[in-house]
Amino acid sequence: MRAAALVLLAAALSGPGAGARSCPALSLGCKCSAERAKAGGGPGAPRRRVVCSGGGLPAPPEPRLLPDGTVTLLLSNNKITVLENGSFFGLWALEKLDLKNNLISTVQPGAFLGLAELKRLDLSNNRIGCLSASVFQGLPNLLRLNMSGNIFSSLPPGVFDELPSLKVVDFATEYLTCDCNLRWVLPWTRNRSAQISERTACAFPRQLRGVALRGARDGQLRCAGAPELHTHHLIPSLRQVVFQGDRLPFQCTATYLDNSTQIRWFHNHEPVEEDERTGIIVEESLIHDCTFITSELILSNIHVSANGEWECAVSTSQGNVSKKVEIVVLETSASYCPAERVTNNRGDFRWPRTLAGITAYQPCLQHPFAAGPAGTGAAGEKQAWRRCDRAGRWEDGDYSHCLYTNDITRVLYTFVLMPINASNALTLAHQLRVYTAEAANFSDMVDVLYVAQMIEKFIGYVDQIKQLTDVIVEMASNIMLVDDHILWMSQKEEKACTSIVRSLERIAAHTLGSNSQHMAVNSRNIAFEAYVVKPESYVGLSCVAFQRRDGAAPGRAPPAERGAEPVPDQQLRLRCTTGRPNVSLTSFHIKNSIALASIQLPPSLFASPVPAAPGTDCKLQLLVFRNGKLFCSTGNSSRLADDGKRRSVATPVIYAGTYGCGVGNLSEPVAVSLRHPGEGADPVAAYWNFEVLGGMGGWSAEGCQLAAREPNVTSLHCRHLSNVAVLMELSGFPSEARGAVEVLHPAMYTCTAVLLLCLFTTIITYIVHHGTILIPRKGWHMLLNLCFHIAMTAAVFAGGITLTGYRIVCQAVGIILHYSSLSTLLWMAVKARVLYREVAWKAPQQPEGDTSQPAPRPMLRFYLIAGGIPLIICGITAAVNIHNYHDNNPYCWLVWRPSLGAFYVPVAFILLVTWIYFLCTGLSLQCRPLRRKDVPEPLEPPPRLGGTGDLLTDSGSISVTLNSGPPCPEGDGVYSLRVQFWALVTTHALYVALWTFGAMAVSQRWYLNIVFSCLYGVTAVALGLFIFAHHCLRRRDVLSSWFSCCPSYRNALPMQAYVHPGLGPEDGSQVFIGCHDPEAARSGASSSSSPSSAGSAGGRCKLTNLQVAQSQVDARPAACPEPDAADGKPTRHASNLHGRRSHRGRTKPCRDGKHHRLKMLRGPSEHPSSESGSLHNSHSESYPSGRTSPASGGRAGLRGPQDGEAAASPSEGSDGGRRAPDFAEGRRRSASRDSLRPGGAADREAKRRSYPLNVGSHNGGLKGSKYDINLASADGVAGMKTGLWKSETTV
Repeated sequence: MRAAALVLLAAALSGPGAGARSCPALSLGCKCSAERAKAGGGPGAPRRRVVCSGGGLPAPPEPRLLPDGTVTLLLSNNKITVLENGSFFGLWALEKLDLKNNLISTVQPGAFLGLAELKRLDLSNNRIGCLSASVFQGLPNLLRLNMSGNIFSSLPPGVFDELPSLKVVDFATEYLTCDCNLRWVLPWTRNRSAQISERTACAFPRQLRGVALRGARDGQLRCAGAPELHTHHLIPSLRQVVFQGDRLPFQCTATYLDNSTQIRWFHNHEPVEEDERTGIIVEESLIHDCTFITSELILSNIHVSANGEWECAVSTSQGNVSKKVEIVVLETSASYCPAERVTNNRGDFRWPRTLAGITAYQPCLQHPFAAGPAGTGAAGEKQAWRRCDRAGRWEDGDYSHCLYTNDITRVLYTFVLMPINASNALTLAHQLRVYTAEAANFSDMVDVLYVAQMIEKFIGYVDQIKQLTDVIVEMASNIMLVDDHILWMSQKEEKACTSIVRSLERIAAHTLGSNSQHMAVNSRNIAFEAYVVKPESYVGLSCVAFQRRDGAAPGRAPPAERGAEPVPDQQLRLRCTTGRPNVSLTSFHIKNSIALASIQLPPSLFASPVPAAPGTDCKLQLLVFRNGKLFCSTGNSSRLADDGKRRSVATPVIYAGTYGCGVGNLSEPVAVSLRHPGEGADPVAAYWNFEVLGGMGGWSAEGCQLAAREPNVTSLHCRHLSNVAVLMELSGFPSEARGAVEVLHPAMYTCTAVLLLCLFTTIITYIVHHGTILIPRKGWHMLLNLCFHIAMTAAVFAGGITLTGYRIVCQAVGIILHYSSLSTLLWMAVKARVLYREVAWKAPQQPEGDTSQPAPRPMLRFYLIAGGIPLIICGITAAVNIHNYHDNNPYCWLVWRPSLGAFYVPVAFILLVTWIYFLCTGLSLQCRPLRRKDVPEPLEPPPRLGGTGDLLTDSGSISVTLNSGPPCPEGDGVYSLRVQFWALVTTHALYVALWTFGAMAVSQRWYLNIVFSCLYGVTAVALGLFIFAHHCLRRRDVLSSWFSCCPSYRNALPMQAYVHPGLGPEDGSQVFIGCHDPEAARSGASSSSSPSSAGSAGGRCKLTNLQVAQSQVDARPAACPEPDAADGKPTRHASNLHGRRSHRGRTKPCRDGKHHRLKMLRGPSEHPSSESGSLHNSHSESYPSGRTSPASGGRAGLRGPQDGEAAASPSEGSDGGRRAPDFAEGRRRSASRDSLRPGGAADREAKRRSYPLNVGSHNGGLKGSKYDINLASADGVAGMKTGLWKSETTV
């Protein structure tokens, strides 16, 4: 029964009539329903639940429209914007009010008055920005408050004072800034027993993002530095490119913190004022919901002056924050920056062609441990930028946001970014030491900068971690392996080297104490020692820095005595003893060790005007640096000890310093002895002064002076404690910066110039006049190559042997000297072999009737030997290790060990082979005259002039048929083999002496340098003059070639017959008329020029056919030349030209290859051949064979080879066999011409006698002759070389 009554009551209440009467807000779309009474509550007024959600209400419903007894009012998801004062007044029973997901931006004070029973209030997800304590008036029983999802960033203090019963509050927003303005919340929660919801988390600053506010500490809520605004927008935010006269508005919106927040505008860092005349309009700032502030700037008429950066600056009580945008105003004509490629330690950047005034951007990787400069966006952090200025020129770019391309640099930068504390300092130091072990590979100065920064950080923890001292000293020692130039740049950039040295000097001050009285650290390049000293008991201290030589062989001289530098792999050590013992670096007592430096501190070191208090401890520290690489002088040090870097640190650097007690002026100096590897010039004792040159530091000589000098050891005295060293002019030690290039003795340059002048004069002479100089083809090639390589060696040696300051140039000089030295010796060896072959040459036996000649052997093999072998040796040496050349040598040459196998061993082998050839050639020349005496005399009369026709041809010209025996071996046309041999020996000896004296001149010091320089100069002049005199001045053919260039000399010469030398052994020889000195003709020189060139050598002369015939009456045939026993010169014979009536007789061949030349027509050559200056072998104006020359037009006699004829010489490089294929062809052509004659010999004779003799004109030509008379040089007259007398030559 009771249940049925409840159902009927519910139906009645839900009926339409009842709903209308009990829920007046139904017309607003609200729904009313009954709500159960709370458990334990007595009977009272009915409890109503009103739901007005999602109805789009613009404002809360009026309280009078809500039913009495409303305890729950849901107004979520509407469009309510303002809560006015007393909006809910009259709802006395309301316990829960839900206003979430509306548009509420303003809550007026007293908006919740009359809600005394309200326990839960939800204002989440609205736009509330301004809150105050008066907003929550009339809520004494409120227990839970939710204000999350609004736009406020902070809460004013006391905002919850009107809520005494508040237990839980949630005010999480996306802008909540946990700074000093929210610090009051934490003590309020503790005092009021209130609780902040876990969802209330910080959004700003970034280091507290996501941290629950109730879990934050008071110390974390602070206001430090520039404010971090949750909103700061500038529209437009990207670069704007506009045209002159355009309109451009700007809008800046930022977080409104308090009344001090303002927005100001700047243009190129200048404040902007409103000026309507120039088109600049600045609107007043507007504040939105106590959260945002907005300002507008309008450029209504843009001018060119508007170019640049426009800045929106937000100023607050905590600091200023700004946003910038760039404007580029284009004119009618704009410039461009060209495309450019930039490569640096951050990467390879290709900047495109960019409009003037535009900033270009290139993408790059971002640092993994840094977010870039504050205020830059994500795009800016990942980009490098570069501006093109208004003139169309690129400015310096900004690459700071890009990663380093070098792996070592990137890792070192990571170390710099890591935070260091006492717990991880030792671990990081050990890791960094591993990377500095490869310091020799550092290629960027920032590597040294980062290591210097880390060492400076580690120094702050050595007092807590004693093991850091060893690691720091070893890292500094490794840095001394870095290239000098990189250390110099790091010192100039940020004083990195000074920072490292200063850090090492402070170690003792941090590490020594009552628990640590002594400390010592040894490393490869630095030795460290520190003591705690009591001044009253101090009696002096002597320390020696040494290095062990464990691998020294017994009985071998120690390296110190040889002046060698210690092996860098051995560690430096310090040994100190009290008192003043006698310390000597040259007689160090530790076995297998070398002493590098020593220092003696006097007993009066601590005797100062103000004595230290009794019991005071002093800290004494000693440091020894192997060299002065950490002491880089970067400024103008011309007035300092190094004299503008002319001097460099030639010794180790030793340091002594005290801490904890003052050291005044020393009554006794500090004695220091330092070892240097070699003798230097102009030594100076100096100390490193950190204060000079604007804090960069430099060497100063004040207070230090030299005391004594021994070989490789220098002693000095100083009146103060500092880093002390000896500076010298020592080429073995590269200075910190490149100074002047070291020069050789002046005599070496002068004499080298004389040598080069003689060599190039010889080369040019033999190239220009190669057609008229009587020298074989192979001799011509060998002479030019020998002179060229001697000149290359001398020129490169004098000009580049001392260019040690330029690594690449020095390596190139070493390679060229290596190649040219080997090639010169090989060309001498090749020439010695060819000379030996000519001396030992014998005519080969040939079968009867075989007239073929051996195939020519090309000159290429000589070039492959003398040029290819040195090229292979130099290529292998450079490919194995290019640093084999130079590598810190005092001169540009091979390092000692590689030079043994790459130069000295090949040179020794070449010299051995050359001397063997010299010995064999000399013995052959001694025995040669004895062999010639055994040669029998010819049994038959010598050959005579013969012919196949009459003297006169059909045209009336003179026809002469020449007959000779087989050719003799080829050779020089002027000098005998004996003279050539001694000339080559002399040249070889002078060149070896020249090379030796030059090497000694650059490797020795002091007076030996001068002595060997003078010897080098004398040898160079002797070598040049000898080559010039022997190959030019003493040769008649060379002198004739020179004088032939003078017209007056040519016209003054008498006429002389010239026999064309361009015919083969089976061709006839054409006789020409020349106007040259008979003495020159008798010199025996033969010409290799063409008929045209020979004819141009002299002028025309008067000569008739009768005179030509008359000159043949008493001539006799010539025999092969035999060297005279007295002077080695060949015997000269008279010329023999037959008369007209003796033409028809055949002559016999020359026996044993001897009597086969006309004495007038041959030169004094020992072995005449086809290449001894013949026309056939001319390089520019030659003919392939005698029948192709102009002289081949005459009749050729038909005659086969006779018994006993010898073949041509197979000498190396000869092309004497080139005419062999023309022999048979010449016979066939001669026979065919003779067979076409209409009559026999008698008819031709009669016909020829009927013609008168033509008289030569004064212009030199015979009228009506078949060929004009060719006027040749005297050399050409005497250099006639013909074969058998089988053809006739028309003159």
